[in-house]
Amino acid sequence: MKKICVIGGFGNMGLGVTRKLLNQGYDVTVVTLPMEGDNPMPEARWIQADRKDREDFKAALKDGHYEYAIDFACFTEQDAALDCELFSEASHVLAVSTGASYGPLYGCEIPIREYMTQRPQWGYGVTKKAMEEFFFDKFRKEGFPITIFRPTVSYGRQKTIVRQIGSDNSWVDRIRRGKPIVTGNPYILRNFLYVDDAAGAFVGALNHEWCKGQAYNLGAMRCYDWGTYHRTMMEIIGKEVEMVEVPLKTLEASPHFEVTPMITTNFIYNGYYAGDKIARDIPEFCPKTDLKTGLTRTLEYLDAHGLIPDSSQMTWEDELIEAQEQSIVYLSRLK
Repeated sequence: MKKICVIGGFGNMGLGVTRKLLNQGYDVTVVTLPMEGDNPMPEARWIQADRKDREDFKAALKDGHYEYAIDFACFTEQDAALDCELFSEASHVLAVSTGASYGPLYGCEIPIREYMTQRPQWGYGVTKKAMEEFFFDKFRKEGFPITIFRPTVSYGRQKTIVRQIGSDNSWVDRIRRGKPIVTGNPYILRNFLYVDDAAGAFVGALNHEWCKGQAYNLGAMRCYDWGTYHRTMMEIIGKEVEMVEVPLKTLEASPHFEVTPMITTNFIYNGYYAGDKIARDIPEFCPKTDLKTGLTRTLEYLDAHGLIPDSSQMTWEDELIEAQEQSIVYLSRLK
């Protein structure tokens, strides 16, 4: 039986991958941060350890003798170095980076391909790029068997469902109440991937020698714009509301809304990622969940876990909408 260690194997994307590995006959050990509750997959061995405590983490994994490893929680160059130490005898190691490692690309660089120059500005993308570079340097110099995946927007089992201007579940409640929601430019593109569709990419990569030393975009093969994404949620809920496009400068001026670097250095750009390389090299990756089905399952998860807040207790979205409407009225009077 093939022995594999999955760091972060009970997370948003990791849970589906762990399930598929078990179904494929792997001997799975999942490593997570200390957490309450029972093992969500009793068929897998479960280790609870914090990699920030380097020595404790090493002690927890040192005698595993894993043939394979998947790391969903490898964020920094230091994390990559620890993986290289822990899994020095592994046949194949997969690590998760991010599409944000590309940074803002020019219009002529759309769709985004794996060979394009990475120039991230968002701190998350910067550290992930450094992580990638460490792994690939180890591959070139020592033959370390690494494969990198760069997901874009992956949704499904997170505490917050992404929206164009951030991650905040109140927009779902606003739609249910028939209230307008704030967006940015609704025509900006993203490859929205339902998390369980990612499993084929990970399990498939383990089967192919040619994946070693390679990076792959990990997103749905079909691209949608943010307007379609939000309207699909409206269709699922059964209410159509207005989408109010608010410029970034107006968002930044709000005293009650936090504009994060995810918005200013990531979501303001088109995120259309090419999928021809992963389709060629990992035919097991066959995303089948359409946007409506994926968002329906996500909404069910949020409701089941009580994760949708009462939007009537929040003022920032109505304030932004009112400011945008007032600017239109003001400019109309100048005609």
